[in-house]
Amino acid sequence: MAFELDPCRVYAGSGELLAEGFVREHDGDSLVVEADGFTGVWLDEGDAAVVQVMSAVKGECTYDASVRFSAARRIGLAGLRLREAVQKRAAVRVPTALPHRVTHRVEGRERIELDEPLEVLVLDVSAHGMRLGCAHEIDAGTRLALEFTAARRPLDLTVTVLRSVPIRSGFAHGCRLEGIDEREMDELFTFVLNEQRRQRALRMDVV
Repeated sequence: MAFELDPCRVYAGSGELLAEGFVREHDGDSLVVEADGFTGVWLDEGDAAVVQVMSAVKGECTYDASVRFSAARRIGLAGLRLREAVQKRAAVRVPTALPHRVTHRVEGRERIELDEPLEVLVLDVSAHGMRLGCAHEIDAGTRLALEFTAARRPLDLTVTVLRSVPIRSGFAHGCRLEGIDEREMDELFTFVLNEQRRQRALRMDVV
């Protein structure tokens, strides 16, 4: 079902979004949500609710449930009943700060060495795209060969720059992954979920 630190959302029975956070505890057909954003302090015991959990195994799982308790930043849910499980893995994204060096661009099926390597910072990652920070603006449509070394095994990826936005340190570039296969998507999705758990665990240690 759900695992500790999996990201999740809680909705009222009417469909209103009440909380976004992560699974703090789970036991059988009940769980406790630790909310990063929370508007549901008015919930009463027994109220109907819907919880969506992004599972590393099943994808996005939606459960019907009832409220066990509602307190500041926490919602307890019981009687979970699976409504649907949808593989929406590509939509899950995690912020990062991972330095990488890009040495080649891609034209057709050829890799062409750059005159000077690009030092980029991977600012966020999903299973279908990345945002790259760079001191220099990169033209939209540029295809770059990126060896992503933060996954469990290095991934040779091709990213296409879609847009660039000025930021304090230079430019942020929204990129789409090209020609990614199922194994690479699984690796990236696993990285995203593990990194979300790691970051939340760090925040919990600080609190």
